[in-house]
Amino acid sequence: MKKTSLSDIANHLGVSKTLVSFVLNGKGKEFRISEEICKRVIEVAKEMNYQPNRIAQGLRTGRTNTIGLIIADIANPFFGILGREIEQEAARFGYRVIFCSSDENPEKSRQQIAMLQQSQVDGYIISPPKNSEDQIRSLVRGHVPFVLIDRYFPEIECNHIVVDNFDAAYRATNHLLKLGRKKIANITVNLGLVNMIQRTEGYKQALKDANIPIDENLIKILPFSHENKDVAKAIKELVGKSAQNRADAILFSTSKLGINGIESISALGLKIPDDIAIVSFDNPDAYKICISPVTVVNQPLKEIGKTAVQLLLNEIKHPDSPPKLQEIILKTDLIIRKSCGS
Repeated sequence: MKKTSLSDIANHLGVSKTLVSFVLNGKGKEFRISEEICKRVIEVAKEMNYQPNRIAQGLRTGRTNTIGLIIADIANPFFGILGREIEQEAARFGYRVIFCSSDENPEKSRQQIAMLQQSQVDGYIISPPKNSEDQIRSLVRGHVPFVLIDRYFPEIECNHIVVDNFDAAYRATNHLLKLGRKKIANITVNLGLVNMIQRTEGYKQALKDANIPIDENLIKILPFSHENKDVAKAIKELVGKSAQNRADAILFSTSKLGINGIESISALGLKIPDDIAIVSFDNPDAYKICISPVTVVNQPLKEIGKTAVQLLLNEIKHPDSPPKLQEIILKTDLIIRKSCGS
């Protein structure tokens, strides 16, 4: 089907293409085009299903009203929900969002940034993968508007919005300790990421403050691209019949790990929390309907999404005098349910 053009609308109405362009770009009043004609142009554009060429529009105005969003893993419920919050907030300001998932692959992230640049996006919201520091430095050097979410690089000064991961993991671990759990394990991924490093540090500090020796055998670090079998192997080593120094609780650093972990625990015939207590980061709907609903570290996704969009748009609107760089660290909530034995 042929795409409707400005010329098609102009020919249908018997007016000039320039007049149609002025109206559809919100400049009808500026060029003294009557309200009646403006209304008719907009009606016909809708009837003919006119879709503006964002790139061409960007060349004329300098903006395309689009944001490039690069998240780490679209399959992770955390990023899916966060992406939705960002999209809804952007829409409030008349912006569209182009979604990309880097799968924690720096080369894929580099390609996606290049693709988004070609699409003339006005700015970026990025959850950067490990080893993508050069990409972020390039954006800084180019004075490109962007905001990092979920994680950041401490050595690079730029706008970023994260949660207090150390405090969150500390409080989650401390809660298990107060319930009498002594052999608390931590299953995590990719410790090269600052957020995962901070979560493991918070977990360890809670154990130290309780005078419990840190047992490295109770810390399982899985690759980002882990499969169910990787989680199952870690669970078996922690709570299986042949497990030495058997764990009595597990802190999962992501909900993806947690969901796989619950399946593995069930496959071993163990009950939560009787045989093993669990706490997990993030709060997907699946956790609320488990036989033992899961105690979670709940991140303020709506606030992260809202703040990221507003911070980015503030940068976009002030290209010559960008606002002072902001490091925003948000608090999390510990939502207590049955899985921890409380």
